[in-house]
Amino acid sequence: MSLTAVSRLSPLLVLALGLSLSACGGVPESACLVGSEQYRTELFFGMNRQNDAPVTDAEFNAFVDTLVTPRFRDGLTVYDADGQYLMDNGNLVQENSKVILLLHDGSAARSADINAIREEYKQRFHQESVLRIDSPSCVAFD
Repeated sequence: MSLTAVSRLSPLLVLALGLSLSACGGVPESACLVGSEQYRTELFFGMNRQNDAPVTDAEFNAFVDTLVTPRFRDGLTVYDADGQYLMDNGNLVQENSKVILLLHDGSAARSADINAIREEYKQRFHQESVLRIDSPSCVAFD
């Protein structure tokens, strides 16, 4: 915005603009105020299988114990979820799901481990996809 454009703005708008810009000069949004910044990855695993019985808790637990935990030795969290989606034909599909929450350094090696887990689950349990959500998080173990 040029100086002449600013001079045409109302004084109230200029004050509001100035206050909002000065608020940005504080702590950067990415700064971690407690603990350390790590990456949080959530993986969503559908339990239904096409033309087969759903993935059992025992099968899923064995998958986690043999494939996920060895890659994320510092720990992980698994919880149950209820997923659903609407098919193109209007049918509502509801599906039991599992979510794995991982905290990690965000490195290429960790990302490759996560993608290997997703690919193995899809292959082993005949799934189309495993949803992955990544976000930075501020983490403190106190």
